[in-house]
Amino acid sequence: FDSATAVAEDLLEHVRAVSSPGGGSARPRRLTASVGVAAFTGEDGLSGEDVLVNADLAMYDAKDLGGNRLAFFSPHMTEVLTERLRVEAGLRHAIEHDGLRLHYQPIMDARTGRVSSVEALVRWADPERGLVSPLQFIGIAEETGLIVPLGEWVLNEACAQARRWLDAGWGEIPVAVNLSARQF
Repeated sequence: FDSATAVAEDLLEHVRAVSSPGGGSARPRRLTASVGVAAFTGEDGLSGEDVLVNADLAMYDAKDLGGNRLAFFSPHMTEVLTERLRVEAGLRHAIEHDGLRLHYQPIMDARTGRVSSVEALVRWADPERGLVSPLQFIGIAEETGLIVPLGEWVLNEACAQARRWLDAGWGEIPVAVNLSARQF
C-alpha cells in the first residue's frame, strides 16, 4: 500500500494546486479529488474487476467523508453497501406494496390543552425488522430518488385520513406533513 498511497497523495496534492483562471467574469474554481485504493495480491481470489469495484467503494467512502481525500478499501465497506442496497430494495417494495404506515402525533394548544393539529410521521412496516424509524431510511430515500414517491404516498395518505376524519364528524383537523426539497 505504500507506493499506492504515495501516488494517490501526490495526485491529490496536484489536484489541490490546480484552479481555473480568475480573470474576467469567470470566478476561480477549486478542484478536488476523491481517491479510493484497493489491493490486489493475486492470492485473494479477486478478479481485476473485483479490485476496481473495491477501489470504487473506497472512493465513495472518501467522498462521503467530505471529499478531497484518500480512502482504503476494507471488507466493512462491502457490508455497508450490501445493507444499503437491502434497505433500498425493501423500501422500494414497501412503497409499491403497502408497506408504509402513517402515525399521527398530536400537536397541543398550550392555552386550551386541546389538540390543535397533528403531524403525519411515516414508518416503514418491514416484515423482518418491524416498524423502521425514518432515521434508518430517509437518507437512502433522498440519495436514490425514492423520496419523491415516498413523499407522494405520505401526502396522499395524510389527505385521505384527514378526509376520513372529516367524514366521521371530527371536523377539520390540520395535518402537517414533512416534505423533501426534492419534491418541490
